[in-house]
Amino acid sequence: MKKSAAETKMKRAEEKLEKQKAAYVEKMKNEIATIHKKAEEKKAMVEAKRGEDFLKAEELSAKYNATGNAPKKFLLCFGG
Repeated sequence: MKKSAAETKMKRAEEKLEKQKAAYVEKMKNEIATIHKKAEEKKAMVEAKRGEDFLKAEELSAKYNATGNAPKKFLLCFGG
């Protein structure tokens, strides 16, 4: 009888550990998914900002090409 009770107790403990393990694995998967989502959002923001900066640079370039004037800040770099 003692052997059967011990086996039952051990089996319950194993089942409990398996449930805890499954819950932990699920929690870690969710954490990883959250981290990936945040990384993708940041990447998208950086790419959008880079696109905006590129457009701004193109607009300034077109402006200076149209007027024939160089930006004063640019000339200061060359001791102008």
